[in-house]
Amino acid sequence: MTLLYSNENASQPGTHVLAVGVGSYPHLLGGTKKLANKPLGLKQLSSPPVSTKALIDWFLAPTIAPGTAGFSNDLAPLCTLEALVSDLVPLTVETPTGAKPLDPATRDNIQSAFESWLDRLSSNPDNIGVFYFCGHGLMVSEHYLLAEDFGRSKAQPWSQAFDISTTIRAVEREAAGTTYFFIDACREISRDVATTLGANPNALQAVDLSKKVIRKSVTTIYATGEGELAFAPLGGAISRFTSALLSAMSGYAGIKTPGTSTWNVDGESIAAAVRQLLEYYALEASGTAGTGKQVSEQSVQGSSIPLLRLTAAPLVKVWLDLTPAQRRALYEIYLVSAKGNRFAQTQLDRIFKIDVPRGFYEVGANDPAGALPAVVHPEEELVPPFYKLDLHTQP
Repeated sequence: MTLLYSNENASQPGTHVLAVGVGSYPHLLGGTKKLANKPLGLKQLSSPPVSTKALIDWFLAPTIAPGTAGFSNDLAPLCTLEALVSDLVPLTVETPTGAKPLDPATRDNIQSAFESWLDRLSSNPDNIGVFYFCGHGLMVSEHYLLAEDFGRSKAQPWSQAFDISTTIRAVEREAAGTTYFFIDACREISRDVATTLGANPNALQAVDLSKKVIRKSVTTIYATGEGELAFAPLGGAISRFTSALLSAMSGYAGIKTPGTSTWNVDGESIAAAVRQLLEYYALEASGTAGTGKQVSEQSVQGSSIPLLRLTAAPLVKVWLDLTPAQRRALYEIYLVSAKGNRFAQTQLDRIFKIDVPRGFYEVGANDPAGALPAVVHPEEELVPPFYKLDLHTQP
């Protein structure tokens, strides 16, 4: 296990992060070691190391260069960040104390890192915990995540996987603070596991049902729905889900605290933003909202405890189109904020896409020559993370 950052203060609540990314699976198809008895059609993954590194970099950025965009919470600052990543070439990340190579995400390493993370999380009732996983996943009645060495044992291949669903139930009884679970993995139903007795993986922590649920809140956001796939662009890019998650946490979500200049980003606002940003990315990629859509499954329970506390109003991704499309090149598409700030795209044959602060805007389109009728929506509320409107011009 690799502890990349530690700045613990027992008297102050803090945020403790455990990030796990698995791209290299030596015993699955295309791997470098003896093939698993049942590889389940699963191959090597290029996105998890890149996605996990992006998440790590985002959390650590302000600790390396103060003022840089990244994790921010004055009530629960970053205290520890531990990470495991499996790739063909060991991954190295920059930390406040220099570059550090990451240990691989084997089942034993994940277990050790999890237990350390849970101990730290449990040390203060107001701590916040973040558990992130990116790699292969499967479902039967519960959601199972695969470690690097999955398939190593012919007799017990599932001993190198773990049950994240039951693990979450256990953490709710062990740590009194707030936890965020971000699970970037497929959730296809595995007939092989369902028809094999004794194949079910263990949880990272057994659930003691004699203990009451003590957590303040728990947010669980899955990359996709039950029985569905999660996707990433080809060529080793950040996955769709992690891209949406990082955007949601980087200024495209938040609720203003009354009487202050602080915007809280809690489980509900992150969940809503991730869901809508996945729709936005599908729209960007295909031009139609229904093609290639990935729908996140989410659960938010307990009190509203923010993961982030920001000092700037969140942004909105704006998508304005004009119909009929043949008139795009004849019109100016524009927005005017309640403060009088104006943004426009003039006589260009394309969709108008821009990021603006949330708020009320006049949204419309007009013909600079004055020959064609204008379209005006005088008071539109633009709420993060995504606003889409088709401006319909009259014949």
